[in-house]
Amino acid sequence: MLRDLTPAQRQLADYMSDLSEDAYCAGWMAGLEYALWEALLGARTGYGMLELSDEQRARLRQLSDDCAGWIVFDERAEETWLAMPDWAQQFAAWKRAGGNGGA
Repeated sequence: MLRDLTPAQRQLADYMSDLSEDAYCAGWMAGLEYALWEALLGARTGYGMLELSDEQRARLRQLSDDCAGWIVFDERAEETWLAMPDWAQQFAAWKRAGGNGGA
């Protein structure tokens, strides 16, 4: 939950949510964490109605570096911080399963 996040983690969660709002008019679109990570990896530039700029990707990278992790949405815990090694494993498993972060 947002209240359980540190200030640095909360900044990342809030920014990711802002991008979701810009892309889909939704606070946290399903698959947001994967789509934005793909954007950081250079695998996509578009997300919904949003064309991610270099500045937006750089801001995501900086916020992720600042909290040494990534934010995911869990149905029970809502916005949840994962340490970078845990996120890398989750992202790799999602890709192996044929994951697709959305258009």
